[in-house]
Amino acid sequence: MKFDGMIKSIILVIAGIIILTSFTEVLAQENISVLLGKNVKEWHSIGVALISEGKHEEAIKYYDKILEMNPNDEKALVNKGSILKDLERYEEAIKYYDKILEMNPKHVKALANKGLSHASLLEWSEAEKFIFRAVELEPNNKDVQSIKFQFFKGAPSRLAHDSVFDINLRVTVRDSSGNLVSVSEASNTRYLPYSITEEVFERYMIEENIVLDGKVYDIAQKTDLMTATDDATGLFGLSVTKYGHEFDVFLGFAPMIFTEIDDKITIEWRILKELV
Repeated sequence: MKFDGMIKSIILVIAGIIILTSFTEVLAQENISVLLGKNVKEWHSIGVALISEGKHEEAIKYYDKILEMNPNDEKALVNKGSILKDLERYEEAIKYYDKILEMNPKHVKALANKGLSHASLLEWSEAEKFIFRAVELEPNNKDVQSIKFQFFKGAPSRLAHDSVFDINLRVTVRDSSGNLVSVSEASNTRYLPYSITEEVFERYMIEENIVLDGKVYDIAQKTDLMTATDDATGLFGLSVTKYGHEFDVFLGFAPMIFTEIDDKITIEWRILKELV
């Protein structure tokens, strides 16, 4: 019986050793999977490869290791910030972009992506500030141009009612022979509340400091001509092309206008800006 008990003890010890060895091998394998590569350069390459494969959480482990060794590694800070932005963890992403901008206030990628992160948080004024700064530094940078376009595409316009802008839009339609078909005026007007709006307004300004009903205004005016390509339209925009993209700065919603192909449409904008 004692002999049998000894054998059982030996078997339990051996089983324990096997289990412990297997567990250690699993942990070692996990560590190897996290730390593939022998140096920072290789970790950067692996991180980029993981990002391209959509393995963001795995890539973060590599950048965390790099930043553990060098907290000021710009490339790791940028890439981790971008991963967090893609994961919609915008507040965290901004902290990494801030770290970069503390070291290099002119880091264009950090500026642009910090701006886009603010936009995703609906912090439009902050977003505009950083994105415009990036564009100012590198106006021909295609990545920055794309981010600026994303910003304007997603930014909300505001109703002109009760704002400094009084936006008047008249749409006149004539047939191909020049006969009058219809005249409509916008019933709903909007604008983008950003600095580019001031830029566009000043571009088309025709009068300054005009007094109307006791208030002082600057006045902008623009006329566009177009040929109808659809059988109905109702939305019109005063557009601007900037940094390779076109977007509407002022918008007008006229009653639905029915047209014939090749009808001529005259779009007249008259915008008053109250000086306060």
